[in-house]
Amino acid sequence: MQGLVVLLEANRPTVETEDGTRFLCYLRGKIKRDQGRILVGDRVEVTPTDPGEAVITKVLPRANALFRPPVANVSGLFVVFTLVEPKGSLELLDKRLVMADVLDVDAEIVVTKTDLVENKEKLSRFVQLYEAIGYRVWMTSALTRVGVSELIDVLRTGIWVLIGESGAGKSSLVKAMLPEEHVAVQELSRIGRGQQTTRWVRLLQVHDFWLADTPGHTALDMVVRDPHRIRSAFWEWEDAACRFPDCFHIDEPGCNVVPKVRLGLYDANRYRHYRLILQQWVKSY
Repeated sequence: MQGLVVLLEANRPTVETEDGTRFLCYLRGKIKRDQGRILVGDRVEVTPTDPGEAVITKVLPRANALFRPPVANVSGLFVVFTLVEPKGSLELLDKRLVMADVLDVDAEIVVTKTDLVENKEKLSRFVQLYEAIGYRVWMTSALTRVGVSELIDVLRTGIWVLIGESGAGKSSLVKAMLPEEHVAVQELSRIGRGQQTTRWVRLLQVHDFWLADTPGHTALDMVVRDPHRIRSAFWEWEDAACRFPDCFHIDEPGCNVVPKVRLGLYDANRYRHYRLILQQWVKSY
């Protein structure tokens, strides 16, 4: 029978089969050798052994995989971001959006703790920037539940990964989205840093899609062989009409992006992150 890995705790996968039965599973030695690491989101074949237990006999091919956080067969990312303490990193936000584009999965931005944002103009500028680029941006509050119903009522399928930094409010958001689930929520540390609440990746059913609740991460690296994938992930420059169609917007003659950045017509932070991602993720830069 086939199933989906919905939890991986202490290297023991929990698999939910098509009829909703869950098994705590072992891996056969050959699977360990051939497959390597099993990920939450993997589709597998299992053979029941004892009551509530099974052995994984085959791992089906993956459509894609994230390795930080480790999730397979991803359909989309909920990129969680907050403008209050601990304030989110715009660099990491853009890296996650680029990662989604490189992997050919959808990405939506979920702004949390909006009830605590004092500078509403700053919040509005942030939302306007990313909506103008083409991203769907959700403004939410786990405390007041503003935006939560709207977020989960959109028709989605597959596995959507909740990804963001520690302290961004992911666990509080999951608790607001699924109040029947037991979700631990941790206070910020005394110095205002986020503390990691979620220890393991797990899948939770939300209407017609699976929500992957993941630990927070501040490091994010990829190896991208084709630099064009990075350039094309910055959608706002598609109509820049540079002299050369292969322009990378660095120091090429006839580039229309760099002058517009200097004039404030394109966001300077986004451009800086673009240069940084090229340098870090593409070995030839």
